[in-house]
Amino acid sequence: MADPTSTLTTEQLNELAPLAAVIADKVSTVPVRHCLGGTDDLVAELTLAVAVYVGRHVLPAELLQLRHPPIPTDTGWIVQAQRRSGKWEDWGPAYPNRDDARRLYESLADGNSGPLRLVRKVTSYVAEAEHTPGERP
Repeated sequence: MADPTSTLTTEQLNELAPLAAVIADKVSTVPVRHCLGGTDDLVAELTLAVAVYVGRHVLPAELLQLRHPPIPTDTGWIVQAQRRSGKWEDWGPAYPNRDDARRLYESLADGNSGPLRLVRKVTSYVAEAEHTPGERP
């Protein structure tokens, strides 16, 4: 297969470098499980990271002016297990309601000697910068 970067100019590659760094960061930090839906978290994190990147670096500032900013939204309940390194990692998929996640947590806690926790993942939005037409950011 031909190298896809061979048709890009140096200028184009330089423009894509920050986006490539965002993707590389997510690929290296989001755990992937070897089970059904094991890449779901990675796909979700990549999608969100690329959307944020596009919003900050590609879209015109006028499009970012929202009349009604989004409110925090629940993304689901998830069970996390603590690794020997001390890092907490997701165990299984996120569930939309607490009861389903609690059942998984309890079934894992019965046969697991390692630390577990039940976590509600929440997405929220914080404005890092604002643009007012007529002023320089």
